[in-house]
Amino acid sequence: MAKKSTLDTSITSYIGPKHWLSWIGMGIAYLISFLPWSMLQTFGALVGRALYSVSPRRRKICDVNFKICFPEMTGMERKQLTKEHFESMGKGLLETFASWFQNKNKFASRIRFEGEDVIKRVLEKGRGCVLISGHFSSLDICGSQVPRILDVHPIYKLQRNPVMNWVMERQRKILFSKTIERRNMREVLKSLKQNKAVWYAVDQDYGRPDSVFAPFYGRECATIAHIGRIAKMTNAPVVLYDYGRTKNGYKLIFTEVENFPTGNDVENATIMNKLMEQAIEPKKEQYFWAHRRFKTQPIEGDSSPY
Repeated sequence: MAKKSTLDTSITSYIGPKHWLSWIGMGIAYLISFLPWSMLQTFGALVGRALYSVSPRRRKICDVNFKICFPEMTGMERKQLTKEHFESMGKGLLETFASWFQNKNKFASRIRFEGEDVIKRVLEKGRGCVLISGHFSSLDICGSQVPRILDVHPIYKLQRNPVMNWVMERQRKILFSKTIERRNMREVLKSLKQNKAVWYAVDQDYGRPDSVFAPFYGRECATIAHIGRIAKMTNAPVVLYDYGRTKNGYKLIFTEVENFPTGNDVENATIMNKLMEQAIEPKKEQYFWAHRRFKTQPIEGDSSPY
């Protein structure tokens, strides 16, 4: 089924038998969301280990990415990091359920912000700001906490499952004053004009037409080009949003990106990729290594490493 927003669609469109398994899954997710934090972490790690056992394709993608990004790693080290990655993603899956179905204040005591002064300073300029981040396993639960200090309008990508979209879009509408589907540039510009923050995750391969090639861990990869263009067009400050899971909760850090944008798309992409590397290093296992980051090749027609 084609990806399509469900915000203007009634739930009655998704109650037929072909959707029953999806609704059962959502019901289970709702019940899981009530678990206390420590149990979410323990159960999530178990879910991740199960996913590791049944996901040979994703294990291979991780291994290829590790060979490219960390060529000094041995086979055993790559395998161990892959296992840790799957455990982290299992935790993230359950944290996503909690972010959808529980009040954002449930885990407020486990959240630590750094850089609130940065947010205040950039918004005083009156041009909004562009948050840039990577994809880490705690994306949803950390993202649900950002509105506590900042009116942020996240850019999102629709999923293939329409039931998941129906739930996701409505739950995020509760958390955020506005969400923007990633192709809707008009709404991005409108939000910045209103002095709001627009949040992009900038580290996925969206294909050749929307990208330039810039190094990521020393390998040229397709990187979205329009962040620098938006910043240049609107004079909106760009802020790195770095987040992740800690031993007892989560840390969210905001840092203004200096001397950005430059006048060159490749230079802008290179800066962003370097920032992503710096964010990944302290918490490698939490990054979305199962994504085919190097899928699109610099020379069209060259085979994918996956």
